[in-house]
Amino acid sequence: MSDNSFFREVDEAVRHDQYKKLWDRYGIAILVLGALLIAGVAAYKGWVFWKERQAQEAGAEFTQALAMKASTESDKARAAFAALAKSGPQGYQVLSRFQLAASEAKTGETDKAVASYDALATDASVDPILQGLATVQAATLRLDSADYAEMERRLKGLIDADSAWRFSARELLGLSAYRHDDMRVAEEQFSAILSNQRTPPSLRERANMMLTLIASSSSALSSSTAN
Repeated sequence: MSDNSFFREVDEAVRHDQYKKLWDRYGIAILVLGALLIAGVAAYKGWVFWKERQAQEAGAEFTQALAMKASTESDKARAAFAALAKSGPQGYQVLSRFQLAASEAKTGETDKAVASYDALATDASVDPILQGLATVQAATLRLDSADYAEMERRLKGLIDADSAWRFSARELLGLSAYRHDDMRVAEEQFSAILSNQRTPPSLRERANMMLTLIASSSSALSSSTAN
């Protein structure tokens, strides 16, 4: 036997002995850790599958509720939306709450609808874009009965935050001022809409029409005063 062979065998024996000692000391822990990893992966995959299945079922229920709403089964639709709003996945909960608020507004339950939209607007779990939509919807329902101070309190945040709904907010403020015969403020709001290059065309057209009405009202008032 050569010296090299002898040393190699000794080295292998030493390593084998070290591995045995390590196994004797940590073998059970390694097996347990491996089992936990396998169980964790299986649990995660099961959770993902369950979430996907839940979302698919909720999507089907939401679509069915929309179909019932479009037909004559409005009561059944509201019950389905209420169930999703209570226990559906987060996204469908929010969408169902919007549908319930819209149904309340449609059936003349204005105060209830406003409260529902206000709850959505102040819910931190709701996406900011949808919070803004809820704010605009509530303000729209309040337009005929609220004074300008209330409308400004409701909508000013959308304008100050440069929200995607800032143009709609300005339009509602302009309409509120016009309703209360404050032509100066109404003109300021509609002029701000026209001066912004990013204003949507349809809203720009309405703002232009309102400025024409304001100009006509001011001319008529000046003529009346002069006479």
